[in-house]
Amino acid sequence: MTAELASAAVSAVATRVALREGAEPQFADWQASFTRHASSFDGFLSIEFIPAYAGAMLWQVVQRFTSHGALDAWMADAARAGLLAGLSPLRPAGVDDLVEEAAPDFHAVAAVTEVITTNVEPGRQADFLAWAESVQAVQARFPGYMGTLVQAPLSADLPYWTTLVRFATPEALDTWVNSPERGALLDKSDPHISRWHSHRLPAGFGEWFAPPGAGASPAAWKQTALVLMALFPVVMLEIRFLSPYLAGLPIAAATFIGNAISVSLVSWPLVGLVRACMKWWLQPAPEHRALIEGVGVLVLFAVYASELVLLSLLFP
Repeated sequence: MTAELASAAVSAVATRVALREGAEPQFADWQASFTRHASSFDGFLSIEFIPAYAGAMLWQVVQRFTSHGALDAWMADAARAGLLAGLSPLRPAGVDDLVEEAAPDFHAVAAVTEVITTNVEPGRQADFLAWAESVQAVQARFPGYMGTLVQAPLSADLPYWTTLVRFATPEALDTWVNSPERGALLDKSDPHISRWHSHRLPAGFGEWFAPPGAGASPAAWKQTALVLMALFPVVMLEIRFLSPYLAGLPIAAATFIGNAISVSLVSWPLVGLVRACMKWWLQPAPEHRALIEGVGVLVLFAVYASELVLLSLLFP
């Protein structure tokens, strides 16, 4: 265990897993087994599987517990060690050691998310986890799968198991949700074990950056960075030229008018403009991903700096 993980402030660990080509079906089964074991462990809070990007062979497995003591016990668990050892045949040649580090906050990926809340009947948790394991093993094999977060009930007042299932696009998620395989699994679920509800979440500024039919949304941080690029000049121009005309209005009314104009201009046409200009960076070609990502970040900071310099001239 690293010194960082030994800190009493840490209650979550991220395990980095590199896979060899062709290991995806076995990794789907492994995810299901690992999730079931973690979910039944004392102090379990949540588990999350996060790919580096859609179709990536590099994953993070984030395991969160209610306390540092519970995390310590989990890290020392023999069954956990056995499950991690089972990854050896799935890893590329020459990659021997798993990297484990203190986990970041809940990860935001550009994906479409189905949220499923399940109320498990008292004494039926083991049955529910066995059924959930079979679901996980199947859904992780579907194209566009972008990971899962499973969270245990937080309290007696919130007695629900929460599962977030992410896919790269609405179409990929619909393929899984409407699949015969999922239908068969739902038919096998015992209504006496649990009651459940599901709904769908959008991702970031997804409709701005991936209109219908445009494919997967870019990474959430890229969307945010480009919204800032478009929004900052609008706000500065409003402060310089619009604010004097709104000075006589109540502050709430003046702020509302300014925000309404800003949001309207950003949503159309400015986001469309920055999306067109930065399309090469938003969805980089896989064979040149690292180079394109680096150049894109440099361009981003150059534009930010230019905006700061030019807009500062408005305020002598």
